[in-house]
Amino acid sequence: MKKILIAGGTGFVGTALIKHLNNCGYNVNALTRRNNTSSTENIRYFKWDTENGFIDENAFEGVTKIINLTGANIAEKRWTEKRKVEIIESRKKAIDLLFRYVKTNNFRIDIFISSSASGYYGAITTDKIFTEESDNGNDFLASVCCEWEKSALQFESLGVATVILRMGVVLGKDGGMYEKLAPLAKLGINTSLGNGRQYLPWIDIRDLVRLYEFILKTNEISGFFNAVSSEHISMNDFSKALLQSFGKTNFLPNAPAFLVKLFLGEMSVMLLNGSRVSNEKIKKAGFKFEYNSIEKAFFI
Repeated sequence: MKKILIAGGTGFVGTALIKHLNNCGYNVNALTRRNNTSSTENIRYFKWDTENGFIDENAFEGVTKIINLTGANIAEKRWTEKRKVEIIESRKKAIDLLFRYVKTNNFRIDIFISSSASGYYGAITTDKIFTEESDNGNDFLASVCCEWEKSALQFESLGVATVILRMGVVLGKDGGMYEKLAPLAKLGINTSLGNGRQYLPWIDIRDLVRLYEFILKTNEISGFFNAVSSEHISMNDFSKALLQSFGKTNFLPNAPAFLVKLFLGEMSVMLLNGSRVSNEKIKKAGFKFEYNSIEKAFFI
C-alpha cells in the first residue's frame, strides 16, 4: 500500500483526512504530540516535538508524500502580541522541522502539501474576486499566511513538488465553525455578525479530503490553489441556511459589530470582513466539487 505522512493529523481536518485516505488505500503515518494515541495496522502514530526539534525518524519509513496540517488554532484565544507570535511560530517551526529532517536524512519525498488560508488576501470586504495571482493583504492574517507559505516553499529547493492550499472556512458536522454555531441555530438564534454582508469563503470537509486525494493522485501538480467552494455566500446567507437546516427562521438581529469587537478584540476582523475567492484554478486542473451549495453541505 502507498504510504503517506501527515503532520497535524489529530484535529478536525486531519482526523477526517486520515480516515478518507486510509479508505482510499493509503497507509498513514501521523505525527502527534499526544502520548495516548493508539495505532492500527494501517494508521500509525509517531511522536514529535516541534519545540525541542524532535521527530521519531521511523515516521518517515517508506513515506514518499507529506501533508502538513499544523498550526495553533487562530481563533482559540484573543490576539495578544504573545499569541500572535505563537500563531506564526507554531506554523513555521513545524514546517522547518519537517524540512530539516527530510534534508538531513535525504528522505525521498516527491510531494509536500501544506496548508494556508484564504486570509492570505486580507480580512477585507470588497466586490473583488481574488485568484491565486492576487496580491496578499497587509493585515495580521495575511502576514501569517505569507510566513506559513514561505516556510513550505523550502521544499522546492529539494526538488519536491510543493502544493499550498489556501483554504476557506472548513465546514463539517464533526467540528470547526459548524460545531460551534449549530447548537445556537437549533435554538433559533441568528448566528450572523455585523451587517452580515461580508463574504464567507468556505469548503465542505468532504470536498476538502477529496481534494487532497486528487492532488496525491495527479502527477506534476504544484503551486498555490484556493480550496474554496464555487458558491460565494455572505454571513447572512450562511446563518439563514444553518437556521433552515434545523427548521428555524431568522427572527433575531445580527450580533452588532461593536459587541464582536469588544469581546474578541483584533480577532474580530476575520468574522466581520470577508471577500470572494475563486476556485477556477483547481477546477481547471480537473477537480470537481460535489458540495457546491451551502444548502447541500448542511442538508446532506
